[in-house]
Amino acid sequence: MPRKQNGFGNAKSFAVSGVNKINHRVDKGKGPGAAGSYPSNRGYGSTITRSVIEQWDLESSWAQWRRGMEYYYQAAYLPFEEINAVLYQGTEEEIPVTFNGYKFATKNADSRTHYAIQRTIDENKILGYVADVFNDPLIYGNQFNNKEIWIQVVAGKDLTSDRALLRSTGERIGNGSIDANIKGILTSNQLPALYIGKSKDEGVFVRATVPLNEVNATEYVQKNGIQSLVGKYVYQPDFYVERPITLFDQFVDSEDAFFVSTTEISGGISISILDNNTELPPTLGEIADTIPIYSTVNQGTSALNGGFGFLKAPYQRFFKQKYLTAEVVKGEVANLSYAIMPYEILGVKEDTVNNKLIIISRPFQATMTLTTPLEPQRFVILSDNGFTKTEDDYAADGSYNHALEAPDAKIWKKLSLDVNPWMDQTFQSGDRLIYSDLYTCSCPSYLHAKIRNPEATDDSGRKINRQSRAPMPTSKSSGDVTNIGILKVSGIIDSWATSEYKRGFKVCKHTIASMFINKIRVEEPNTFPSSDTRDKFETKLAKDIQEVAQEFNAQLKRSEITTVEIIYALAEALNLDDVELGYVMQTANF
Repeated sequence: MPRKQNGFGNAKSFAVSGVNKINHRVDKGKGPGAAGSYPSNRGYGSTITRSVIEQWDLESSWAQWRRGMEYYYQAAYLPFEEINAVLYQGTEEEIPVTFNGYKFATKNADSRTHYAIQRTIDENKILGYVADVFNDPLIYGNQFNNKEIWIQVVAGKDLTSDRALLRSTGERIGNGSIDANIKGILTSNQLPALYIGKSKDEGVFVRATVPLNEVNATEYVQKNGIQSLVGKYVYQPDFYVERPITLFDQFVDSEDAFFVSTTEISGGISISILDNNTELPPTLGEIADTIPIYSTVNQGTSALNGGFGFLKAPYQRFFKQKYLTAEVVKGEVANLSYAIMPYEILGVKEDTVNNKLIIISRPFQATMTLTTPLEPQRFVILSDNGFTKTEDDYAADGSYNHALEAPDAKIWKKLSLDVNPWMDQTFQSGDRLIYSDLYTCSCPSYLHAKIRNPEATDDSGRKINRQSRAPMPTSKSSGDVTNIGILKVSGIIDSWATSEYKRGFKVCKHTIASMFINKIRVEEPNTFPSSDTRDKFETKLAKDIQEVAQEFNAQLKRSEITTVEIIYALAEALNLDDVELGYVMQTANF
């Protein structure tokens, strides 16, 4: 008869068993991760320490060039339909552009697609003529330390080119061979030519009116009622406001910033009410192609109320010992401008006595620009990490580097990424400056941003990290003020792109592959990674190429599930700031 077990007895749950089965192997541990030394407590805000060689390998563009060339050789891409849009829409300087591009399969996007987009300028405009270039590091030490190349630009006779230039901060410009990014624009006295401010956290709002009887007569309202307009969008064709500063524009100073408050009342304007049922928001496409619910010509009114904040730090260095205040800025600038983006209707009210339909907008973020008077000449600041050189692809002996093609075939170009503007010949006196064609991409390597990925598991059934599904700001993200537009769409985008990175020439394997496809041979960069890293890279690249077919299968199944990637890439190509980008992401149907 077995003994009764009282107390702990010989309970097996407390027995230590399988001692001889303990795994003592050390060759089956966790696989190697990204380069760097990681802290034992990898909590929020922890940092990675990298050696000089590891950091060099990480920043090298050689790996991107090698992957992009391999994608081109393997034809690992698909074209997508051409898109037409307008740069600086609603202004006198608007320019029609065309977007072409290619789709690349990936495992790192919900749609299984990254979009590489080429922006082609259809009708270019002259931004001025180069008068002088200041690129001697021994003479211009401050500019060298700030990584800036200054050039002096002369405007055309009627100063229209100067007006276009003032609108082009952040744009990529060139002379047809040399291209660079505009970091800032100065007056002839080397003071800031423009100041860019963001609306306060509470945003701005618009109160508009249109004839009530006309709205009630529309088929949509008769069918759905007047309150059905709530949630629709209002578009004002003259949405870009540019006017002289008046006494009613209040300038208020504070320690680190100054503020401008304004109330803009406009009468006799055109207004359209849109049903935003398209994939692309109005900002990215042709608004004229959208069928409105209701439109009126010169019978609407609009009043905008809001305040805008301007940080002093980016501008103080140009005033040297003079302290920058709101009054100082007010004495320098002459005009203000801002864009009233198509806004969502928060509420409507019928004023039957005056035959008016009152429309109140949902508060939204906006950008205000203060500009100095137009000048026949000024200084333009270019980022020294944004220079490239494009020329016909001929060898030093004059021979063409490719097989001969039909006489009317497009010839190959070659693009050099290793242009040092402090040593190499770039712009010359007399060069005409125009907008440059450019390439953008939706991948994190190009954007330095993470786009949402709402699915819970990947193709292998593994659970996806929460930060990947709903990216939120982290310790690496941009500051609250500089990134206010992106912060409004937390959960969709998290960006860690710095101002220096945004003003440089950005590439990724997808844009490099796209250039090769378009007969632009990107020359091999001179930033070679270490030999060990190159050896490991070639092994990984061979494995990646073998998996391309599987990625394409997943892409075919999911490529239409969302358009968030292509919307972000298009916004980059249109040089939208963070506030406009936040608006695009909030209003897009993806």
